[in-house]
Amino acid sequence: MRLMGTVLTTQSVARLKADPHKRLEIADALLPGLYLVIQPSGKKSWAVRYRHGGQSRKLTLGGYPVFELAAARERAREALQAVAAGRDPATEKQETRRRAKEGRPDHDLLSVQVERFLERHVRPKRKLPNALQVERRAALHG
Repeated sequence: MRLMGTVLTTQSVARLKADPHKRLEIADALLPGLYLVIQPSGKKSWAVRYRHGGQSRKLTLGGYPVFELAAARERAREALQAVAAGRDPATEKQETRRRAKEGRPDHDLLSVQVERFLERHVRPKRKLPNALQVERRAALHG
């Protein structure tokens, strides 16, 4: 449910409570397009809504309180400036994530995570015979 624009302040953002039955989007009256999204669980995040190519788009900026009101307004301004320049910030965000994933396609493989564990924790902290024993066990189960 979207609520009409309200001049959001640091205190009002902190005080706003969730409705356990529905998701709320509270528009910021000072920066059209910026919304505080409050999930029924109470989790708060910032989003900016805009139109690109004749379609309504939404870009999630980040969670509250990690992003305070001032930071959310600044990010929203940057996104809206990108739209004014003919770019689509939501698509750009998706592309950036896709390229990052392509750069490390095996990042989530168990074998990669086991190797990282061995490098960071086993080899530097254990004597050689014990480290080799842990590596052999990891190889058997991996």
